[in-house]
Amino acid sequence: MPDAGRFATLLKQARLRVTPQRLAILRALATGKHVATCQAIWARARRATGGLGQMTTYRILERLHAAGLIEQFDLGGVAHFGLADRHHDHVICQRCGSVEPTETCLLGPHGDLTARLRRSGFVVKHHRLDLYGVCRACRAGT
Repeated sequence: MPDAGRFATLLKQARLRVTPQRLAILRALATGKHVATCQAIWARARRATGGLGQMTTYRILERLHAAGLIEQFDLGGVAHFGLADRHHDHVICQRCGSVEPTETCLLGPHGDLTARLRRSGFVVKHHRLDLYGVCRACRAGT
């Protein structure tokens, strides 16, 4: 798999051991929707490893999140995870729970808020912006 080398490099850079289980979980995140629950990730990764436990999956997700390799979202009290492979902001539907990355960074280095902060002497190193609302499909269904 082409991502295996990239994921192994990311794990090493984060000072985490490269294991088949961690690689399978990262591949499961890369091949599914933008975000997924622990249960969905476990189901995909288990097929690849032949015997990955659900608690092991959750512990690995916690370590990957702590290392900054994945993002975690709380959608209706249920944790969802996604790769943190590049910066993007998110729009999150409060009805169906869909999470979609935005095409561009909404704040960006040239955004109004970033410019104001820079003028005040504050330099933004990174951010995460999640916008909550109702998606087009849910609005059409009402």
